[in-house]
Amino acid sequence: MKLLKKFLTIYLLAMGSLLTYSMGGTVLKYTPISIDDLMIMVPYDSGSTYSPPANSLANTTITTTTGKKIRVDRTAEGFIFKGYEGKIVLLEVYGDTCPHCLDAIPAYNRLQAKYSKDVVIIALESYGTLTNAYRQHYLTIPRGKTGSMFSYIRTLTGYNRQAVPYLMIMSRDGNIIYDNILANFPESTIGNIIQNNL
Repeated sequence: MKLLKKFLTIYLLAMGSLLTYSMGGTVLKYTPISIDDLMIMVPYDSGSTYSPPANSLANTTITTTTGKKIRVDRTAEGFIFKGYEGKIVLLEVYGDTCPHCLDAIPAYNRLQAKYSKDVVIIALESYGTLTNAYRQHYLTIPRGKTGSMFSYIRTLTGYNRQAVPYLMIMSRDGNIIYDNILANFPESTIGNIIQNNL
């Protein structure tokens, strides 16, 4: 009987770890559950009313430069960002010192200001520096806080950070409607895509 309890304890701890990993490592609290005299710890949800989308295949957590944590659900067609459901999402992969990336910042700022109710811009930094992030008036994610986003993007589009800036646009339902490596930022084209999906 003791051997069975030890096996169950190890099994449940392993499964709890896998569950935590599959939730993007976002579980911060655990609650004890007692089964007879066997005590196990299971993930505890702190009261979030968020329900993952039915089409979620995996999820991760990204953290902005201001410390805001955002759950991201990967679907077969794109991404759904908790707190930004129903918005058009411009997801950029950029390098903090990349000249083309820096040139695009004012255009992104203009688009974010113009469409603030309908659009959210999220920039994933890929070089590992943030000397120019202060210029961005949109959400910036440091390289070490991007969770599994780069592997998710590679899975969906084949993009593997071979060149920056790279832009993906998700429609209001989270599906990718545009993705491209941008040598020059096509602000009017991006504006037209936004207008057509409002």
